[in-house]
Amino acid sequence: MKHHIERAPLFEALTKWKDKKPVSFHVPGHKNGTVFSKYWNADQLYRSLLSIDATELTGLDDLHAADGPIREAEHLTADLYGSIDSRFLVGGSTAGNLAMLMAVCTEGDLVFVQKNCHKSVLNGIRLSKARPIFLSPVVDSESQVATGLTIESLKKAIARYPSVKALVLTNPNYYGMTIDLKPIISYAHEHGVAVLVDEAHGAHYAREPFFPRSAVHYGADLVVQSAHKTLPAMTMGSYLHIGHECYRNAINDYLEIFQSSSPSYPIMGSLDLARHYLSSLSDEQLENLLREINKFRQQLKELSGITVIGKNGIAYDRLDPLKITVQVRGISGYELAAQLEEEEIFVELADPLNVLLVCPLAYLPDHFEKTRNAFEQISSRIDPTITDMTLQPVTWMEEDMTFPAYSFKELDTMNKKEIDFEKAAGAIAARAIIPYPPGIPIVMPGERISVGKIRMLATVIKGGGHVQGFKENMIEIAIEEE
Repeated sequence: MKHHIERAPLFEALTKWKDKKPVSFHVPGHKNGTVFSKYWNADQLYRSLLSIDATELTGLDDLHAADGPIREAEHLTADLYGSIDSRFLVGGSTAGNLAMLMAVCTEGDLVFVQKNCHKSVLNGIRLSKARPIFLSPVVDSESQVATGLTIESLKKAIARYPSVKALVLTNPNYYGMTIDLKPIISYAHEHGVAVLVDEAHGAHYAREPFFPRSAVHYGADLVVQSAHKTLPAMTMGSYLHIGHECYRNAINDYLEIFQSSSPSYPIMGSLDLARHYLSSLSDEQLENLLREINKFRQQLKELSGITVIGKNGIAYDRLDPLKITVQVRGISGYELAAQLEEEEIFVELADPLNVLLVCPLAYLPDHFEKTRNAFEQISSRIDPTITDMTLQPVTWMEEDMTFPAYSFKELDTMNKKEIDFEKAAGAIAARAIIPYPPGIPIVMPGERISVGKIRMLATVIKGGGHVQGFKENMIEIAIEEE
């Protein structure tokens, strides 16, 4: 691990370039931060960052033809994660998901897709013109959130659709619930199925045994991670790990399409530093951090009316220690999030039952103490006569396997109209309907909308959730020919 700790080649190159006090007659127009708005002292706030907001200058390399410090930084990343190659992403995991689906799938290919996928996976399938078959994950009984696939569901799907080209997994889920990937990836490969993994929430999984193992370890063909979600990287900074040589050229080609020709050097530099930060944490530091997080978790569990989701049942194999999912008796997750915001505490997401806290890869005692105090106040206000949650759990994974009535390609040619969502039972969804966060669709494009999905959507809306593909009680449907 010493090799990882000693170098941050791209950040070093940016720092050396800045220290030369270069005169800019090139883009970007802020000229190394010397020309910038003074509105609300914006120039002061942005100055240090703009000093390294460079472009493809001598010594700073080129993301799309990297052979200098960017390439060295990517090699160090691949070395840490155990991939044959890794690429920096400046368009988030979205860019990586689009690239990996286009690199593997062509028009008409059958693709198994874990139903609680991110919307970018759906967009990648749409662009590739593949035919998705959605596989329902297990639902955790305590939190009522979808986790991951079982080996039994995969075996059943392959038996029914033996010509399937690829399997797209989402692991861990948003809440840090991680399944045992080893048998699933092995079985898929035994049947000639490529395995693509959206591991957006697992960029820190390189440091097992403190965290669950990455899909890279189990031989997944392509893995995408959002470094900015749990590592100290700038928003949109992500990694794409290549596990099989046959996809390297195609990935490079599609990243040129889906990534900007003017990639952000601050984002790329932060990816280099995030890898350096993760690898430089000692075992002792990680042990101490997890001890403090577990202490905080236990303090919340001891409060009256507070439930902290733990590892129960068979819905998942391990729980990411950086993720803490909390319920409060008598109020919805949305109400709980609003109460926490009154104390200037902002959670990652809320759903009808839960809020999700994402802990940092560093112990910040003031943050933990303030949050604990807020939960103590909330706990003290709970009506002791209330015994059940306000909202009843809703199960929306209705079928084990869903083959949409219409493909994305067919949907593109169909006429559309908007109708009241409460009257949409039996209609064909023209677009995905997605509570955001977490960005996981309730209804898939081309899917026939069920009464159960309408009820789930109503629950999210009633609770105050934000929904994409929904506006003023209206959703868009595709008109079927009679």
